[in-house]
Amino acid sequence: MRLLNTKTLRVQEFLTKIPPYAILSHTWENEEVTFQDIQNIATLAATFNGRQLSFNDIRAFLRSAQLPVKKGYTKVVQACVRARNSAFDWIWIDSCCINKESSAELSEAINSMYQYYENAVVCYVYLFDVSGTLHPKNPKSDFRRSKWFTRGWTLQELLAPRHISFFDKDWTKIGTRWSLRDLISVVTTIPIDVFEERNPTAWESFGIDKYSVAQKMSWAADRQTTRPEDEAYCLMGIFGVSMSPIYGEGGDKAFMRLQQEIIRVSDDRSIFAWISEDGRDRGLLARSPYEFRYSGRVQASKTGSTLGNSPSSYSFNNNGLHIHLPLEQYDFDSDVFLAYLHCQTNDGSYMSVYLRRTTDGYYVRNFPSTVVLQPAPPPSR
Repeated sequence: MRLLNTKTLRVQEFLTKIPPYAILSHTWENEEVTFQDIQNIATLAATFNGRQLSFNDIRAFLRSAQLPVKKGYTKVVQACVRARNSAFDWIWIDSCCINKESSAELSEAINSMYQYYENAVVCYVYLFDVSGTLHPKNPKSDFRRSKWFTRGWTLQELLAPRHISFFDKDWTKIGTRWSLRDLISVVTTIPIDVFEERNPTAWESFGIDKYSVAQKMSWAADRQTTRPEDEAYCLMGIFGVSMSPIYGEGGDKAFMRLQQEIIRVSDDRSIFAWISEDGRDRGLLARSPYEFRYSGRVQASKTGSTLGNSPSSYSFNNNGLHIHLPLEQYDFDSDVFLAYLHCQTNDGSYMSVYLRRTTDGYYVRNFPSTVVLQPAPPPSR
């Protein structure tokens, strides 16, 4: 990975023995500093022989070289100042540490992004639209309305790091993920347990693996991305999967590929616990995280204890999805069945969905706008 020197603003690549580093989380604005922009600073940095660069130094140099003085330089310099004040020589900033003109490098960065944030010693969250005049927990504070809480990529940036500090538009520290955990839980619908287990004194115990696929999808349901495919790509690290980004394939196809990768590593049937506003028959997989918006209370399935000797795994091949589920005929002489997912909600209800058998022997999701909650476990078959 490439890291930015917090004194000289020179970028250096580390393949092994990566030094301790801070990391920046932010929402992109106009005039962000790119990898190509930061390369221009290398000439200036060389003349300083390792001495600390200021924003005034950078501005004077860029103007003398007839290069644009982007607003993003202020953000980069301020992030470096905060890191330097905490004795960090290095920081990672997505806008200028990735050469996005290289498709191979961009693909590697997208697949490694969660790990970058997880391995950072501290994450600085810069909220350009928040004033620290009022405490974030004040009902009139604009903290909870920050754009940062609405973006797809920032979900993993909230979950992955060991420590997070929040800064307002003037780079004044306004709190940490730990001190604001109850408010962040309300804003994001993520259970407060997630943040309490991410205790600054015992972060090693943290893990989101115990949360179901449906729950984690629900955390992303109302978030947006600039490119439709990123709705899927920004979730890869959260589910521990990798896949090649293919911009232009469309959001539906990208999200379908993501679910297929999740199925390859997880036997959690809650991946089918979604609902659609479209009532027409369709496949068993969702088309976007939004279809999991009501799934935040769905627990992971317990296939091993309920299926007896029946196979619990499922897979994809050229004939589609193969899965073993208990079926109960919906109505006498009907081709519609109730399929039990072996998932329970937080109140103990058991979930099932409607499937319709097609003339060629396959099954499709019937009444996809509906899931059925029942008090009893599925029948043993």
